[in-house]
Amino acid sequence: MANTTFSGPVISDNGFVGNVTGNVTATTVSATGNVTADSGTAPTAGGMLSFAMSSTANLGIYVGSGAPSISAAQGSLYLRTDGTTTNDRIYVRGSSTWIAITTAS
Repeated sequence: MANTTFSGPVISDNGFVGNVTGNVTATTVSATGNVTADSGTAPTAGGMLSFAMSSTANLGIYVGSGAPSISAAQGSLYLRTDGTTTNDRIYVRGSSTWIAITTAS
């Protein structure tokens, strides 16, 4: 299948089949199989946005090395790539700080 580039709105009644690379902006994205985001980007120290959700600014899932220092909306999650203990692998954003979630083993 050849590559096709669109410059403007695209409507498909039956969906698209194949791989999509590059940026996709859509109201709704439905996929069967794996969806990969930022796979070519190494996590940054302090965090980077990996998955944004809802109309709430900065609400999403963040990844990074080291403790989170990135600004995010309350309820956001941070997955630490270099966490080594049960209390530094995942964090949730509280009203003003990141809070470590204690995990088992």
